[in-house]
Amino acid sequence: MPDDREELPFRIEFDAASGQVVLWVTIQQRRATSIRRIEVPSLEALTLAVAEHERESRVHRRLAEGLVQAAVDHLGADPVRIYAAAAELQDPASTIALGSLLELPAKAAS
Repeated sequence: MPDDREELPFRIEFDAASGQVVLWVTIQQRRATSIRRIEVPSLEALTLAVAEHERESRVHRRLAEGLVQAAVDHLGADPVRIYAAAAELQDPASTIALGSLLELPAKAAS
């Protein structure tokens, strides 16, 4: 069983000032290490990243899981909808618009 405390080559934060999820990626090259800051500007962009990473290596899956958790914690997203949208994005035959997959159900009038 993998150790949950293992050091991963990324960390995910939320920038409250911009309202964006921020991904910090550590890139190791031959003799140098660099850190790259990637801003995820929207829930749609975050879902695209999840679709790209969730079926890859263990580290990529952990990244996808972290992005989904950040969307839930900071953007009020529904994780079921994100994973469903990511699955649709991975299907080349899908014609469903990403925005319609991520829309929140209408709130009942009070």
